[in-house]
Amino acid sequence: MESVLLWQLTGIVSAIGGVYLLHKAWHKRFGANLEIIGGVLLILFSIIAWVQTSGADKGTALGIIVLIIVGGLAVLISALQTPKRKAKEGRSPSEHVLSASSAGAMVWLQRIYHGLLLFLLSGLAAVSVSSALFMMFRWLGMEHSVNLTIAAFAFSILWASLAVYVGSQRATMRKSIIILGLAIIPAAALAFKS
Repeated sequence: MESVLLWQLTGIVSAIGGVYLLHKAWHKRFGANLEIIGGVLLILFSIIAWVQTSGADKGTALGIIVLIIVGGLAVLISALQTPKRKAKEGRSPSEHVLSASSAGAMVWLQRIYHGLLLFLLSGLAAVSVSSALFMMFRWLGMEHSVNLTIAAFAFSILWASLAVYVGSQRATMRKSIIILGLAIIPAAALAFKS
């Protein structure tokens, strides 16, 4: 029991260190070969540590999920530390105050919605799609542990991909429709199937 906890802590610390080194290399831009190599090796070590806790299939999936969570938190912390842009020229300070106070609530609502869309709803969409894949492969007769491994990998890769998509797209309506559709349609199909 204690060795499992030690491997889990090692996996978490290695994932944090790997993401930190890759983040440092990204800011450095050039001549960051050691940071990139160190970051990738720490991430690999993190996944190996998780394999020691739960076996090759489940441990690898858990390691990737931990890496996605650590990476998402790193992006969130970086975004919160980013300074605000300067106001556009051409308006008087009183006009800026009036426009900021009237639009302040709407800006916060948009930020909250984007945060929910980025983390929670994209995660729910990944759960929905990977669950549908799991049920489809089970219906096709795939062996259970292989099916579970594929679903775990699909979940983590889908969640990361959808979060990157949401974060990179500016069209709020389009990304909302895609994420909500990916969350609702497979879940509804599973509900009607059972």
